[in-house]
Amino acid sequence: MIITPLSIENETAAKSLLSSVGVSREGIDILSLKCVYSAFKIEGIKSWEANIIKQHLLSLGSDSAVERSALVKNKKTDTIIFGSIAQLSKLCGKLKNQPFHLNEISQNLSLYLDNLSKQEFVLRARDKTIKIKEPLLCGIINLTTDSFSGDGLLVKACGNKLKDLVLKKTEAMIKDGAAMIDIGAESSRPYSHPIPEKEEIARIAPVLSAVRKNFKDVLISVDTYKLNVVKAAASEGVDIVNDITALRKSPGVINLIKKHKLGIILMHMKATPQTMQINPKYGKVTEEIISFFKERTSMLNKEKINPQQVMIDPGIGFGKTLKDNLKIINELYKFKIFGLPIFIGLSRKSFIGKITGKSTDQRLYGTIASGLIAALRGANILRVHDVKENKEALRIASSIINN
Repeated sequence: MIITPLSIENETAAKSLLSSVGVSREGIDILSLKCVYSAFKIEGIKSWEANIIKQHLLSLGSDSAVERSALVKNKKTDTIIFGSIAQLSKLCGKLKNQPFHLNEISQNLSLYLDNLSKQEFVLRARDKTIKIKEPLLCGIINLTTDSFSGDGLLVKACGNKLKDLVLKKTEAMIKDGAAMIDIGAESSRPYSHPIPEKEEIARIAPVLSAVRKNFKDVLISVDTYKLNVVKAAASEGVDIVNDITALRKSPGVINLIKKHKLGIILMHMKATPQTMQINPKYGKVTEEIISFFKERTSMLNKEKINPQQVMIDPGIGFGKTLKDNLKIINELYKFKIFGLPIFIGLSRKSFIGKITGKSTDQRLYGTIASGLIAALRGANILRVHDVKENKEALRIASSIINN
């Protein structure tokens, strides 16, 4: 006899495991959701609501955790519920149409269960439709003189020489495995200052035009939050807007998203690049960012933007301490409740330097390590400077996980 422990992270893994021992197709469909376990924390509910939930879970063969006094006192409380996906789905059915906030809990929990189990995303941007099954890479091109990472191309060339340099770099990134190219002309490093719109457009428009003309199929995003820059970029055929302000600075960009059916990356940033690293403070950093995305995605929903055009980015390094950044990466799975692709930029960031003591040009290993953890925690697109090396790392990790 041999007994071995198993780790089943999702429904796909459960189905593969059940198939390996010869379970029938019908049996796999029935048993797979019983194999995958999950837990949720519900905050700020009445004690009787927590106790009703607990009784339902006990009847389903599971349980919940609640503070002792909430069992006998009428008070606000938090509870942790846990069980298999099948048990929690049945809980949603039992809470549906019940009074107090139980129906609301049922609706949200049911949605979150569906979103957490999502293994494939569809991204629509302009005339392109991309299926995201495994983490993709987005290559970075900075048309700046003061990029934090030291790769600003305006230091090396200008005019036609700059366009040639960008085209060569884009070609190399695509060859190395980039599915997307992110082009920006204004640095958003800590303490940086904005440049005039006209200057930003003058830097980026000719380059976008050249890249679009030569690479018709690759996704191109423009790293900007300015309305007129987006307008110019859209006229040059850009597919996605990568907005560090999540459309707060220039809400008029929404009309361009509608008009051209552009993709949008909503990024979280505390304050502005000029002030964001001046003693940033959070109560619970991940939860605060989740609340931020709830408000931003709700706004897009009211504007009738197709969710398949939307990605979210927690904004590593944008108004966060070292501890905040590490917590966000480790808890990235929490952002999966939105059912949207998670876009994240970790490449050469200062948190790597604070841990390793390495300068920006020596942070490749730290970038790869943090990128792999982010991918395991739920990241769908990694924004990187070094495409080839990160692609190889992801390929190895995927081969191990999917073996």
